Amino acid sequence: MAVMMAGWHDRLMRLPWLQKAIRTVLAVSPGLGWWAAAGNSLGVAFAFAALCLSVTYGDKALRPRHLAALAFIAAAALPGMTWLEAHPLPCVPATMALLALNVVVRRRTSVPTRVSNWLLIYLLYQSSELSAEGVRASLPPGLLMLPAALWTWLVCFVLWPHRGAEPPGAPQGPPSPAMGVGRHALCAALAGGVATTAAFLVPGTRVNWVVWSAMTVTQAGTRDSLVKSRQRIIGAAIGCVSGYAALVGLGGVPALRDTMTALLVSVMVAPETYVLAVAIRSALAILGGAALGGDGAAAGLARIGSIALGVGCATAFLLAFAPRGWWRRGAAAEGGPATPPS
Repeated sequence: MAVMMAGWHDRLMRLPWLQKAIRTVLAVSPGLGWWAAAGNSLGVAFAFAALCLSVTYGDKALRPRHLAALAFIAAAALPGMTWLEAHPLPCVPATMALLALNVVVRRRTSVPTRVSNWLLIYLLYQSSELSAEGVRASLPPGLLMLPAALWTWLVCFVLWPHRGAEPPGAPQGPPSPAMGVGRHALCAALAGGVATTAAFLVPGTRVNWVVWSAMTVTQAGTRDSLVKSRQRIIGAAIGCVSGYAALVGLGGVPALRDTMTALLVSVMVAPETYVLAVAIRSALAILGGAALGGDGAAAGLARIGSIALGVGCATAFLLAFAPRGWWRRGAAAEGGPATPPS
């Protein structure tokens, strides 16, 4: 029996999705507990900060200094990003510059990829939530990034340092990209600029979802980008339909709805499959919105519409920037397998 239990324990410890789920639960628990006990929205802000920080632990090159740098940059930049969300004219060029910089940092520096990506996600999503309240409202959530970084360090490097085995087929090294760094950065900037403009013009969409959708599908390889675009649309459709069905089915029982929301939070960054990752996060947008007192159905419509808009903007520029004859090339020439969910 002891040998059997030890074998099961060893198998479980090798599952990367399980390690991510446990790490996520540990990271977000203080913030969500604060919100549940006191009804203070700063608890949600702390949980989101800790979530964004903890995901970066998936990069084996991550060091505590990266967590500290991410926290300080996020805290310093959040007020400016919040102001930009309310001012479309300067927001467009600023977003273009930010997306181009993200590409350069990811491809030209030793900074772990997830650090730059999740810094961008944090700034886009948190500023979007705070834009209606003004810059002053962004100061407390931004400052919470600092204790959240300390807590995340404790969770990832002390309490639960397990990562699990590499999933089958995980890329073992950097791909050979189809676009050079400058071309890739320009493509991301133009796609992001058009996506940001469209988000401000199209009713019912959200800037953060539109911009991130455009950014995340703009890979260095054209084929990879189009595959990821398709997967993001499919995942969003599955997640929004499932989330709405769950909302309708559990809407009369808030305790069950909130329990399902908590379960989705615990696994939202765990999947190794991109379609599943997007589906879980899309369902969570609906259920989480309802749990926080918002309109879950409206959030679902905004989610699917925003993702479709962002992916559409990115696809147009990806095809324009694609090297001649890219469709005849194999996957290896187009940059290897698509990037796994970060």
